[in-house]
Amino acid sequence: MAAKVRVNITVDPQTLRLADRLARARKISRSALIRETLREAAANHQREEEQLAARETRRKAIEGIRAIAHQMGDWPAEQILHDWRYRLTKDGK
Repeated sequence: MAAKVRVNITVDPQTLRLADRLARARKISRSALIRETLREAAANHQREEEQLAARETRRKAIEGIRAIAHQMGDWPAEQILHDWRYRLTKDGK
């Protein structure tokens, strides 16, 4: 593990009591709790960014399918895409 650096932070008394209770419950130090919590927050942020990117990719795909459907006539583009995604998930791909 990399060398640790000491930092000072300012928190209100209620937050400090909460941190102390959680640290005691987990049987770790307050510093370890803060480190773990920051790592969890960073991992959650990364997952949210990835999910947002995936939603944007799906949105663009649906827009493309709608444009093609509009040019080719009326057909259930979103249902076709949904069915295709379901088959991929079901087959484990």
